[in-house]
Amino acid sequence: MAVAQDHDTINGLYMSVKGRGFCIWNDEYPEEEDIDVDIAKGNLLVLTNGAEIVGALSIIDETEWDELGVWSVADHVALIARVCIAPAWQGHGLSAMLHQESERILISRGCKAIRLLVARTHLPAIKTYLNAGYEIMGRCSMYGHEYYACEKVLTGCSDA
Repeated sequence: MAVAQDHDTINGLYMSVKGRGFCIWNDEYPEEEDIDVDIAKGNLLVLTNGAEIVGALSIIDETEWDELGVWSVADHVALIARVCIAPAWQGHGLSAMLHQESERILISRGCKAIRLLVARTHLPAIKTYLNAGYEIMGRCSMYGHEYYACEKVLTGCSDA
């Protein structure tokens, strides 16, 4: 998990992907405050190579996604967002490693499913999520973009 001293490094990681390839992040998102909140809650996972932070993933507390009405699991769900891999490390399966670790943590917290939104234009991320066992539950327009709403029922959990 990230600690307060990682703030600037994580912010630099976020900045390094803005405007690149399939990334829809802009000057307004993600905000530095998001980093602080995620760290304070113990919900910001980082992936390192030695001392270098090369990836990050946030577990978030949003509830507005509930209104989408496409989900198969009603309660004890977690949401993930702000998944980021340093450009030099993309394409090496590191996002999948972050997702596996987030699943391990969330299962230990009693979660039954994980939800995420992925930009419909972010083809590499969509492929990663489908390969990791996420199912596209529907489409939505939020935050000025078009997304697939994805969900993964965690192993051994069935509350559909």
